Amino acid sequence: MWLAAAACTPSDRPRAGGPAGPAQKYAGTWEGRAFHSEADTGTPFRIVSSVAEDGSLRGTLTFTQVPAPPIPVRARQVSDTALVDEMGPYQSPSAHRRVLTTTTGRLHGDSLNGTFEMRPAEGGNAIMSGTFHSKRVVP
Repeated sequence: MWLAAAACTPSDRPRAGGPAGPAQKYAGTWEGRAFHSEADTGTPFRIVSSVAEDGSLRGTLTFTQVPAPPIPVRARQVSDTALVDEMGPYQSPSAHRRVLTTTTGRLHGDSLNGTFEMRPAEGGNAIMSGTFHSKRVVP
């Protein structure tokens, strides 16, 4: 699940050596929760992302209460106000199987909130969907 997601920096200037563009708005450390239903208390997560030399946004996802290796996060679409990420494959702590997750988030100040959809890593239809809320904790 994407949990997570990203927010605006105080300035849109690129970091030293990095290209300018909307991806810079999502670089940093984000913490949030993913929810599978309204009654769900949420699965806490952290995403750490940065802008590569080629201008792409890349990062890792960790579930903060589950010991597991970091999960790769790849930005698929980046704009000034929205981000679509793909995560995995990884062993989902909630689905109890290997999955790929696609997230779609909308940026509002220091928050990135949106939806996610998990599907089996080997292919097939969605097995779980929900919402996520995240906030930038480190630019």
